[in-house]
Amino acid sequence: MGNGSAGNSCNSPDYFLVGEMSEKHHIIPVWFFVGVLLLIYGVIIFITGLAEWSHPPDTVLAELHAPVCWGGLLIALGSIYCLVFRPDKSAG
Repeated sequence: MGNGSAGNSCNSPDYFLVGEMSEKHHIIPVWFFVGVLLLIYGVIIFITGLAEWSHPPDTVLAELHAPVCWGGLLIALGSIYCLVFRPDKSAG
């Protein structure tokens, strides 16, 4: 039907430009979001483990307080991921 000679063609170099030309776009690594999720889940599990510390559930090995240990581990891993892959690391 058309030969694509219109000004809004996908082949036009200006087709994908949005906003100002001087605007810089920074890519946020997916590992930063993984770190945020680990950190959030770690805090939730750690607080839950502390809440049940005085009243442990009737499960096997409840005296080991696994939620506190795993929550602390997730908090540590999430913090490391957030620090290593933070988006403003390369911005100057």
